[in-house]
This record gives sequence, structure tokens and C-alpha cells, in this order.
Amino acid sequence: MLNDALKLMREKMIGHIDARDTERATLLSWPGSPAIQVDGDQEPYPADKLVFAEYLQERRIDAVFEVKQPSASMLTGVLVLPSPLQAGDRLIVSRLTGQRYYVHGKDVGGNGG
Repeated sequence: MLNDALKLMREKMIGHIDARDTERATLLSWPGSPAIQVDGDQEPYPADKLVFAEYLQERRIDAVFEVKQPSASMLTGVLVLPSPLQAGDRLIVSRLTGQRYYVHGKDVGGNGG
């Protein structure tokens, strides 16, 4: 009985997001000068009107590697974690004050990629 209830809940939740103020948008350009086109809006929103979740941006991490063989030494470098976004991606966004948008992430439901 519990399994049936969980199955029914999963079926009802497919394609839904908990927040009521989320909208869908298309990423028009990335990363140089990002812009989005929000579904139903006439004009795209430029970079100065967008706030991207940190995990969507390229990240650089300074790293130190200890090498023990054949002789002990340390190497330093930078790990680059690329952004998962590409122009054309469907996005989940929320409207902020001042006609700005917060980009939560990719819309992976349906045809979001």
C-alpha cells in the first residue's frame, strides 16, 4: 500500500517544480555575454539582469598534488570545472526584484536536455 502511494506521488510530481514563481526560459548565449529569453516575454534579458546559481558557472580550484613515487614531490595546479550550460539550453528561472532573473538550473524534464 505504501509503495502504491509513493508510485502515485511520483507520477503526479513528474515535470512539476515545488515553487509557484518559477518560469521557463531559453539560454540565448553563454558564457561571454549571457542572455535568456523567458517564455512569454517579448524581449530577452541581458547579463546585467541575470543571477546564475554558483554551480552553473565555471569554477577554478587551486590544487596541490603530492606525488610519492618515484620520488616525493609536490605539484600545484588549477582544476577547472566547466559550466554545464550551453546556448540553447532550457532553463528554470525565478523573477527577482528589479526585472532580474535568478537561474536555478537546466530544465531536464520533457525536452530540456
